[in-house]
Amino acid sequence: MPPSAKRPRSKFKVDLSGHGGRYEDVVDGMKPSRKNDEDIESDEDDDDDDDLNNVGHSGDDSEDSEEEETADSKRLRMAREYLDKLEAQESSSEGESDSDNGASDDDEDGAPVDKVGKRIAKERLRKSGLLQSRIADSVLEGIQSMQSSIADSSQDKSAEACAKLWINAKYVTYLRGHDLTPTCVSLSQQGTKAFSGAKDGSVIMWNVQDGTKTTILPAIKDQYAANLTDRNEREILAIATSDDDRYLAIGGRDNCVRIFDTRTLGKSTSSPLTTMEGHKKPVTTLSFRSRSLDLYSGSEDRCIRRYDLNAMTYVETLYGHQSPIVAIDCANKNRPVSIARDRTVRVWKVEEDSHLVYRGGGDVGSAECITAIQDGWFVTGHDDGRLLLWKEEKKRPVGDVIKAAHGQENGVARSVISCGALGLSDVLATGSSDGYLRLWKVNTDGKDAGITPLESIPVHGYINSIVMGPEGKFCVVAVGQEPRLGRWDRVARAKNRVAIIRLK
Repeated sequence: MPPSAKRPRSKFKVDLSGHGGRYEDVVDGMKPSRKNDEDIESDEDDDDDDDLNNVGHSGDDSEDSEEEETADSKRLRMAREYLDKLEAQESSSEGESDSDNGASDDDEDGAPVDKVGKRIAKERLRKSGLLQSRIADSVLEGIQSMQSSIADSSQDKSAEACAKLWINAKYVTYLRGHDLTPTCVSLSQQGTKAFSGAKDGSVIMWNVQDGTKTTILPAIKDQYAANLTDRNEREILAIATSDDDRYLAIGGRDNCVRIFDTRTLGKSTSSPLTTMEGHKKPVTTLSFRSRSLDLYSGSEDRCIRRYDLNAMTYVETLYGHQSPIVAIDCANKNRPVSIARDRTVRVWKVEEDSHLVYRGGGDVGSAECITAIQDGWFVTGHDDGRLLLWKEEKKRPVGDVIKAAHGQENGVARSVISCGALGLSDVLATGSSDGYLRLWKVNTDGKDAGITPLESIPVHGYINSIVMGPEGKFCVVAVGQEPRLGRWDRVARAKNRVAIIRLK
């Protein structure tokens, strides 16, 4: 190379069209040929190549703007498109009736109504599992429709005769499997599997669709406690399933809480994953906190024990009740609500290590059952037949007190033995020994808060436990001849069954 020649240097031109870059050797501003027989490219050729590479790109201003769009501007653009879509859906759902009637998008105070904002908030609640549904009216319509389709030409109007009509119409299905009175039922999150326990110590997993028995756990006395001498010690009194349908918790008169994996039930072994000991007396109630694996157990020893099933460990004990605990329930917040024979209702602020005490009044009897409607709202049923609605911020019941919810017998109001509600809805079901499952509408809106009756479905026997199915389409109840926690009464001709009752 002659000394006057300069060493070539490499230059990389970035092509924004997406075709990538290319290297060019430049020597003294001129481009040498890559081959001996190749013509030397001129600067004009270079410009032509660039123009060819950018065909369809340089002339399109909209695509240039998309290329230069930042991440923030893209998010803003997508948010605007989503809002436009929601507004279009709202306008299509409203139709043209509003414009015809002269309706405006203002509330009573003249402030504009943010329909899109409400729609977004509703969608957020739905995805988080906190959206409250209003299904009481549809449940009422379904029950009335079924009632009108049942032909009743007989003169016998007793609860037992009416129950047979519903069974013959296949609106109520009895599942046979327990030898003694069923005491508790639970339902999977999807509503496809049901679990029941009875006084004979057996636990059965049912297929809700066809009513078949999927798995049967032998009696506790036969499988785990062969040294028990008292026949009553094998009774199953409480059962609960986690929201992820993975764990099944069982408690009874043997003072233990047993945890099973529902995925392995009946496949390889029926042994529990772990057995939680610590209660000094029978375990009468179990409840999982919604959307978590926190488990609470209540016992006749007046204590509530908390477990973490993520680690399969006992966490703490909650003290406060002065009499045996009867029932416990827990909504989304970590604030379980419990009742006991001391005639008090208690809300446990677990994270704050304190609790609130509620009393119904001097003439209100002790509570028999409790169910959480939503965070801060719960319903209690009492042994004097009263049904009370509570709000966490108030020390007294909200709305009118329902007296003799299940009628009277010999001038004495029947006890409300069981109650169950579909979480975050306005439907409540209660049971007693009067031969009817009674449905109620629960209103938690301001001054109109209260409980109003809907309809009743004939079910002959003691209704010891109730659980509502998804969207209120059906409910599963434990029906037997005797009450759940004793043998002080007996309903003649009643069957010891698990019943699936259609509501829609």
